[in-house]
Amino acid sequence: MRLFSSSEEETLRLGELMGSALKGREIICLVGNLGAGKTTLVKGIAKGMGILEGYQVRSPTFTLVNEYPTKKGTLIHIDLYRTRDLDLSEFLGKGVIVVEWGEGLDICQCTILMDIVQDGRIIDFSGCEGLFRALPYDRVC
Repeated sequence: MRLFSSSEEETLRLGELMGSALKGREIICLVGNLGAGKTTLVKGIAKGMGILEGYQVRSPTFTLVNEYPTKKGTLIHIDLYRTRDLDLSEFLGKGVIVVEWGEGLDICQCTILMDIVQDGRIIDFSGCEGLFRALPYDRVC
């Protein structure tokens, strides 16, 4: 199941739609090259989950984990670009977990591959058919 995004704004909107559809304990792994839009998608997810005022999503490349309070519970944003040795078990069940550079992780309930193409991004959903079907997004590939 694939979607197309032609801009940063569309990727943010897709993330917002995803965040609105999440129940609160999903584990989503994002896969894609640098600049593919992973953090942009997470910003949209946070907005869709109702991130509380005063919080801003930032890439956790150097901090590894950022947690954000939302109206739907905690959004746990993890970045494994610099390490593969982070024990993620302490975060399980504490909110929505979104892992950047999460390829090959056993805990992924949903994997989203983001691929840069000439006119935008192809966003490919795997293992998250329910989430995909819940999205009112019309840019299906």
